[in-house]
Amino acid sequence: MNTTATVGAAAVLTALGTAGFAAVGGLFVARTGNQRLLSASVRAFTLSSGFVVLAAASLLTALLRDDFSIAYVANVSSVDLETPMKVAAFYSSQAGSLLYWATVMSVLLAALVVMVGPRMAWAAGQLVGISGLVVTAFLVPLAFMASPFRLSETLLVDGQGLNPLLVDRGMLVHPPMLLGGLASTAAPFVLGAAALAAGRVDGAWIRLVRPWAVFGWLVLSVGNVLGGWWAYTVLGWGGYWGWDPVENSSLLPLLPLTALLHSTMVQERRGMLKLWNLGLVFTAFALAVFGTFNVRSGLVTSVHSFAQSSVGPYFLVLLALTLVGSIALLIWRAPQLRADSDFVSLVSRDAVMVVNNYVLLAIALIVLGGTLFPVFSELIDDSRITVGPAFYNRVVGPLLIALLILTALGTLLPWRRAAGQTVLARSRDPMLVTLVLVGALFALGMRDPFALAGIASAALVLLVTAREFFLGARAAQRGGAPVATAVLGLFDRDPRRYGGYMVHIAFAVMAIAVVSSHVYQQRVRVSVAPGDVFEVGAYTVTYGGLLERRGLANGIESEVVAALRVFRDGREVATIEPGRRFFSRYPGQPSAVVGLHTSLREDVYAFVEGWDDTQRAQLQVMVNPLVAWLWIGAAFYAAGGVIAFLPTRATSPRTREAVAAAVSGAGT
Repeated sequence: MNTTATVGAAAVLTALGTAGFAAVGGLFVARTGNQRLLSASVRAFTLSSGFVVLAAASLLTALLRDDFSIAYVANVSSVDLETPMKVAAFYSSQAGSLLYWATVMSVLLAALVVMVGPRMAWAAGQLVGISGLVVTAFLVPLAFMASPFRLSETLLVDGQGLNPLLVDRGMLVHPPMLLGGLASTAAPFVLGAAALAAGRVDGAWIRLVRPWAVFGWLVLSVGNVLGGWWAYTVLGWGGYWGWDPVENSSLLPLLPLTALLHSTMVQERRGMLKLWNLGLVFTAFALAVFGTFNVRSGLVTSVHSFAQSSVGPYFLVLLALTLVGSIALLIWRAPQLRADSDFVSLVSRDAVMVVNNYVLLAIALIVLGGTLFPVFSELIDDSRITVGPAFYNRVVGPLLIALLILTALGTLLPWRRAAGQTVLARSRDPMLVTLVLVGALFALGMRDPFALAGIASAALVLLVTAREFFLGARAAQRGGAPVATAVLGLFDRDPRRYGGYMVHIAFAVMAIAVVSSHVYQQRVRVSVAPGDVFEVGAYTVTYGGLLERRGLANGIESEVVAALRVFRDGREVATIEPGRRFFSRYPGQPSAVVGLHTSLREDVYAFVEGWDDTQRAQLQVMVNPLVAWLWIGAAFYAAGGVIAFLPTRATSPRTREAVAAAVSGAGT
């Protein structure tokens, strides 16, 4: 008998039982108001979370101890993996990723029940009951369909080893952040469903849901960006986003979450969009469940997908139940979800935020439709037609430019109604500078309309947001504080507002990087012998032959790289070594080694397609402009999200009103 496997499997079953008790008990409390049963249900749910953590700890222990009597450990790990890669093997395959998801979700929902339950006494039973239902739904497949604690029928003495594509440092950050972000969509879902079930759909639940929505949005955003960084630095195809079906599945929940963070402000200020906001909460969670189904069903072909299994149909049923339950709740409470007020003017921040929401959901529908198009084409025409990156770039690209313009307008315009003079005064300087910039870029040779529109709209966001920081700092500086202190004080005084502005700045910077690297990438494909020289863009590259390295860690048998010396204007700027890694346990499945020289202006990026016995190599080398700014912008994006997540420091009403009046009234 394997003690670790027994403890892990027993922990999953016990967690399932206690979560099920919490679900039934909480829903019974919602009908009877029995406080003793409520306390018991809360304790059962937190205990369930503890047992899920115990199951996760058991699997991690088995991985670290090389316990290959457990089938999951034997299939994803090996004795020659270093400790970090053994930890990463935890979530590298289907059963482990489900356990990781369930662990994050159960801990997060337990924190939600304990922290928010007392403040949501009017729906405490519904909160713990629905939380219990959600966790139970994700524990069922772990207990009965895809247990990571099944014993091996045939003992692999050294283990199979990690998939070669996953043997990289990116494995330590991208999957846990992405899976954690997807799992965290459950918290807003539970809060919204509990509020609807209790019939309390005023502003109370919106104030409670915001920090949980910001947390999920932030973690999911970072997970997606890390996926782009991993693809760029590891996979060796020269890009960071390929519109892969599973990439799309991870992006989809992020779009309604982003819309939610904007539209909740409209509900808080104007009492509008009540039904809309609940719909966004349910949509985000449903799309997260869809992503889980998509990865595990074999519905679409992807480098990210797990093998087809019985778990796929289960999650399809769960997705259907989620949609039916959400729609039923919305229909039931629809009469109570009427707006308290209406739009006063279309030229206002609240109107712009609604249009912003429409654009975000339009992008989500396009991405979802493109992802499922191969399935629909096969059903209709018996042929599987895949929608490629060209479609998404052509359709989604203009919508992203529209989002940038709406971001600038939403920052410029006041709430409720904007006077014509106010709009003109606030927009005049940013618009003039943007027009001058466009003229300068055109004169310098930029003729691509998409590039001009993208960079112009991003520049407008930067200028408008910089104006807000300037006015806020000037208002706060009246006490004589230095400029830097005044700017930092804005984050302390109103982290939600200025953290959001920082995200807008980062979004604009990332947009400039995406447009530049997409439109102005330069690429050459060459076949070269040692000593040959070729050019790409403004660079001259010398090929020095192949180098082989052995004795590497993590099951790497050998690494063969091409030595490339990179020159610009006659000066050597870098030596890069693209190549291939070969794995002893996976013959015939080499992974790419990317050659990369990064600067703030552009990247020189190379990968090897193959070589022969004479060391003649087939290479692709490209120059990717401004890619470094994509990662710099992402860092500021994450920092702004963290700041926006922080609670607002209590300041005197007089101070807040003085700063707000100075900012909103400036230039009018």
